Amino acid sequence: MAATRIITNAWKVRTLPDIFYEEKDREEDSMQQDLPIRRIAHLLAERYEDLPDVFISGTVFISYDITNGNARVGPDLFIAFDVDSEGIRENLPNFWIWETGKTPDFVMEVASPSTAANDLGYKRELYQRLGIAEYWRFDPTGGQLYGRAITGERLVDGRYEEYELELGEDGSARGRSELLDVVFYWDGQLEFDVLDPLTGLTIDKRVAAEARAQAEQAARIVAEARAEAAEAELARLRKQLHREQS
Repeated sequence: MAATRIITNAWKVRTLPDIFYEEKDREEDSMQQDLPIRRIAHLLAERYEDLPDVFISGTVFISYDITNGNARVGPDLFIAFDVDSEGIRENLPNFWIWETGKTPDFVMEVASPSTAANDLGYKRELYQRLGIAEYWRFDPTGGQLYGRAITGERLVDGRYEEYELELGEDGSARGRSELLDVVFYWDGQLEFDVLDPLTGLTIDKRVAAEARAQAEQAARIVAEARAEAAEAELARLRKQLHREQS
């Protein structure tokens, strides 16, 4: 990722598109996606929470045509690098590509019976046309809706190409995102996870492990300092006793 860019229009345009938004009803089966989406969003947000040039959301639309307010798409989760995250949240009702100066870099969809066909067809074609670098799909049913539990695609010469997955004998699947440098993991039964590629730990567990390691190191330093101080005090007392006896 590059350093945070200064958005040239400084949020001065912000003109509503000519056609205003038509609100859509939630799908009846949208609750089936809720827990997986929340877990994925939490784990990825954990990775990028301290970076002001990363915008991550699953609650706003991507609007891609300044002349048409209904030309918008709502991914389950998306990430944009090299943007003013705070500025977007404070100044825009949605992620307006003409204001931010770029499209998101990463999108993930989570399958439900009512959305799967759209995710595989229209949305995939749209994300490809918009130039979104990676498109990942997760199927909580293990593949009944998308054909497989995990699918990751990267943009190569304007077309999506699938990442190769590592499949386990237990039905598990792993796929590495080159863009995010994480491993998406399906345990073959119920759980979806986001792993650190170096440690193999879940991202939030990695953070906790690092914190524990730092605390243990600090405790060792304190213990060593106390031991050294005790030895020095004991040596001083021995010398004092020796002088008194002499």
